[in-house]
Amino acid sequence: MLRVSLLTMCSWMEKAAYNCSQSGDHVKPTTWLTTARNRTIIGKAMKKPSSILAGLILVAFGLRVYHLGSPPLLWDEGWSIGLSRLDPREIARITALDVHPPLYYLLLKGWLTLGPHEFMTRFLSAMAGVLTVPLAYHAGRLWRSRQVGLLAALYVAIAPPLIYYSQITRMFALCVMFLVLGTSGLLRILRPGPSRWPGYLTFVIGAAGALYSFYYAGFVLAALFAYALIAAPRRWKATLAGFGTVAAAYLPWVAYAAPAMLNRVGARTGFTFALGKAAALAVSGFYGLVFPYGVGWPAVYAVLVVVAAGLILGARHLGRWALLPALPIAATLFGAALGAQAHMFAARYTIVASPFLALALAGALGLLATDQNESREIAARQSSISRFASSRGWLFAGGVVLILATTVPTITGYVYSKSYEVFDPFDPSADWQVLHEWADANDVVFFNVLSLAGTYERYRTPDDPAWSYALRWDPVVEPLGVAKERIERLVATPDAPDRLWFVLYKGTVAANADLKAWLDQRFYPAAAPGWREDTLYLAYVDPQGPWREIPLGTHFGNIVLDSARYTPGGAGSTVVGVDLVWHAEGPIKQDAKVFVHLYDEAGHLVAQHDALPVNDTRPPTSWQSGETLVDRHGLALSEGSAGPLRLAVGLYDPATGERLLTQDGNDTVWIGNVAAGRRSDPQDLSFTGPVQQR
Repeated sequence: MLRVSLLTMCSWMEKAAYNCSQSGDHVKPTTWLTTARNRTIIGKAMKKPSSILAGLILVAFGLRVYHLGSPPLLWDEGWSIGLSRLDPREIARITALDVHPPLYYLLLKGWLTLGPHEFMTRFLSAMAGVLTVPLAYHAGRLWRSRQVGLLAALYVAIAPPLIYYSQITRMFALCVMFLVLGTSGLLRILRPGPSRWPGYLTFVIGAAGALYSFYYAGFVLAALFAYALIAAPRRWKATLAGFGTVAAAYLPWVAYAAPAMLNRVGARTGFTFALGKAAALAVSGFYGLVFPYGVGWPAVYAVLVVVAAGLILGARHLGRWALLPALPIAATLFGAALGAQAHMFAARYTIVASPFLALALAGALGLLATDQNESREIAARQSSISRFASSRGWLFAGGVVLILATTVPTITGYVYSKSYEVFDPFDPSADWQVLHEWADANDVVFFNVLSLAGTYERYRTPDDPAWSYALRWDPVVEPLGVAKERIERLVATPDAPDRLWFVLYKGTVAANADLKAWLDQRFYPAAAPGWREDTLYLAYVDPQGPWREIPLGTHFGNIVLDSARYTPGGAGSTVVGVDLVWHAEGPIKQDAKVFVHLYDEAGHLVAQHDALPVNDTRPPTSWQSGETLVDRHGLALSEGSAGPLRLAVGLYDPATGERLLTQDGNDTVWIGNVAAGRRSDPQDLSFTGPVQQR
């Protein structure tokens, strides 16, 4: 399919080159495609440019939906889905703390009503990528000519980065579409003649949409502002009116998000930037802009050769119009290099310059097709080599072949692997598999990063828990107080969940440690799978009183269980909380795990929680003589279990599993009875907070 499409594109490319330049005030130059032998075939084809454009749109659609549903969701795509599932106010709040503005997530929120499958979530980006093709044609036509517009549309249709990011559930394809729309509007504003309000409207929508989608669009718009003042100085009032309207539309977001952004940038850079480093990164940025990952540097050289050849051989036709692609490309590379010092460097941040690279190549190919020898006398004085070089048909064809030869290997393979910027193996279904086994629909899961929440949402079924979030991992670390308030608000609802699950990417590293410490103090840890790969799974319950206290004074050597208290529950109770008070009567040389078990009348184990004291944080060998500790344990009843139940505790060697004996020779301390009953049919959760549910 791809090979046939590419052969068809070659034919369209040749057709598109007809009369490929516009000379402004000069006499319209001839092109190699207007010779007698070509005029009939090409001329007839060019009478219907809409047919060629329709073909390019179909090619773009095919390239963007091919393998759209594979591979499984990537980490950043999970973030997009997770964030888009939130309330619009939360989307705005979190994006103000993030490195991307909110528009894409708000649009994706509505789009996700169609489902979270990979194909469907990526289809929004694919459609934005397809729509960019006719918009690129329109921009190229307004900039130079109809034929240059077709050449620009062709490159946009097959450009590797534009295909790649049209298959990713991220904002990049949408931003490019808005930028090309805004560029078309600006070019209409700058054209002479009355009634330019459609251009104003188009420009404002496109420019504001780009800014609200991706911050790096600002560098392109700054370059377009400079271009407008240079290329059409007499239109300065119109230029200021258009850009002023965009600035006014963007000002509310700047006022809302700027404080957090300035804090982030200042913390990382101290507001000092190394220009030398920026220059080096700009080279890498251009490499990423070309996106030659299926070929390498030859593809970059091919682009440079084609553009340079067009500039050199078409020098007499150059004018201020040539600044349109040049300024945005330069501004984007500079901005991406500076941004790398405040956040990170990634080739995807140069995506905003891709349509202007398309215009640059289209303009260069148009210049290559332009015949500068306007008199036979000049041609006669040229050497045979010069005459051959002036055969612009060969030069144009060579440029086309060079670009295609260095583009095809990437777009026929690499772009569909979606392996760029993926550093570690990532199974998006891993969290769902664990939670599907351990949790149920009456629980709620909190994720410390929205990437995992989004991938979990992709696989979640009605039998799985709803989810919420406590953001404690990059790119957004919200204040612990905000996370606490969200959790407390949830457990205070009438239909509070049975268990609270916490999926902590990277465990207790960095800001996660504070969250876990608070959870251990506030709730009662319950049975959970613990570590799986690089993620820690924790479960907690929030038992409600009244409490029953039992004095004990049971000795396990120098480990003394002074007392216990627990919630005896009642009909409908689903969780049990247990407090064990331990003290060290002397030095303790052997670690021991605590077991807390519930048994039914037949002696079957109904629920359990085993852990080192204080939720695995205080093994007995760390106790000081005379030290007293309060050790919390939570029990969640299994499906269908009912009381009366018997509560037992004890200690065992974690290495061998052998139970420790009391001073009476027993291996179990019976605490008391629990009157509890698990509801047999899960009830739908109806939280009013930020819990996500089906």
